Amino acid sequence: MGQTCAAGRGLSRRAGAGHHCSPVRFQIPPAVSSWLYIFAWVGVLADQLGGIRIAGDAAGLATMLFLLIEFPRQRRYAQALFLTLLGVGLVGVALSAHPWPLFIAACRRAGGYAAFFLALGLLRDAAETSRLVRRCGEHLVAQPPGRRYLALAGGGMLFGVILSYGVIDLFGAMVARANTLAAAGGSAQIQAFRARRMMMAVFRGFALMNCWNPLGIMTGVVFTAFPAAPMRALLPIGLLAAFGMYGLGWLEDRMTSAGFATTGATRPATVERWTVHLRIFALVVGVTVASELATVVFGVQLVTGVTVVVPIVGVVWMAVQTWRFGPPAMMGVLRRRLQRFRVRVPSFRGEATVLGASGFMAVALGGALPPEGFGPVAAFLPAVMVPMLVPLILVVTGQLGFSPIAIVALIGAAVPDPGALGLAPAVLAFGCMMGWGVGIGMTALSASAITTARWAGADPWTVTAVWNTRYTILVLMLAWAAILAMYFLWPA
Repeated sequence: MGQTCAAGRGLSRRAGAGHHCSPVRFQIPPAVSSWLYIFAWVGVLADQLGGIRIAGDAAGLATMLFLLIEFPRQRRYAQALFLTLLGVGLVGVALSAHPWPLFIAACRRAGGYAAFFLALGLLRDAAETSRLVRRCGEHLVAQPPGRRYLALAGGGMLFGVILSYGVIDLFGAMVARANTLAAAGGSAQIQAFRARRMMMAVFRGFALMNCWNPLGIMTGVVFTAFPAAPMRALLPIGLLAAFGMYGLGWLEDRMTSAGFATTGATRPATVERWTVHLRIFALVVGVTVASELATVVFGVQLVTGVTVVVPIVGVVWMAVQTWRFGPPAMMGVLRRRLQRFRVRVPSFRGEATVLGASGFMAVALGGALPPEGFGPVAAFLPAVMVPMLVPLILVVTGQLGFSPIAIVALIGAAVPDPGALGLAPAVLAFGCMMGWGVGIGMTALSASAITTARWAGADPWTVTAVWNTRYTILVLMLAWAAILAMYFLWPA
């Protein structure tokens, strides 16, 4: 401190100006955050694979410390969300008869959610630099208008599995390159309309991916909220429902574009064939199968299997990408890639905040509630109304900026025993899956909506509440029909 002030006084004398010495603000280096987050991932795996409970406790505390260190670097919305969720959780801890054990349990859940996302981040990092992924995206963007929605929405669903919301940036950049003013026949109106249609297709496909993705955050949150629900059986049903919503999206897109003339507009050329996507499809299937095998070998849950397998696949994918440098240089390139990923880890602070703080709040608040949660209140409703209300709740709370992560986690804490309401856990979990896919399309402050709006040249509220309203009504009705069918086909 003294040396800094002295140096400043010397500099000011040389400059001939006065100098006011102010205290140097202490900042924790980002490397500390990186290692804290990585330690949390290792601790979670040591707990879930090796049964070392103290490692899980340490991982939870490391996660919360990571969130606190990164708090000053967060966006204001993320800061407000963190304080809200943490505050609600701490109220639950304070009201509990055993506050310290509940606090530790809440931190453990935060660590588990955050570790799951970090594992997915390594796969996303490998996908972002893949030439194959770019070739696939360029092929989808180049489809004719009649097939473009189906291609881009399908691409959003498939590539969203490995890229998360990074798929929107990937396709957004391709759309911007392809959708030039010249390609629109010199019409700025056609150019803007094209951007809207293509980006909404990707956005909706990404949202639908959340109905069934075995490697997504949705699966981890819903499974931990309703551990008795058979997620392996529910995910294929969710995929089937997502395909129905996919068709409704195409129908709505055709209705929206009817009568809008695009004479004179051209589309980019492509030499790729549809077979170019087979390797990406094989990768997604391979990761899912490998995760399933990990659950059998280690005797763990699917969420843990994904947390173990996905980083391994990400590193192998990076190694394949560096193979062209030759074996001698490959290891050096791969090492630098992993070092860059470690440097990027603090940038995951936004997602880690939503995940970690939501998990903390759910456990802390749930532990303070009576054992039956809000079950007695919900008991006044017909049993089928409870899961059917979930998509509507997620749509409404999405308008307020709340992520489905926090709301689904809270629903799990509020309804710990769906059987007491005459519901099979599978039905309520399925309602959350459907609601997640529908609700994320109406969450204006989500990363996916903000990214879509940037590439479409609009604001997030226009993307969700204006452009997506009619589509949301259609898929909400389909979600209700699917939940109703599940209620009758899957009795308590």
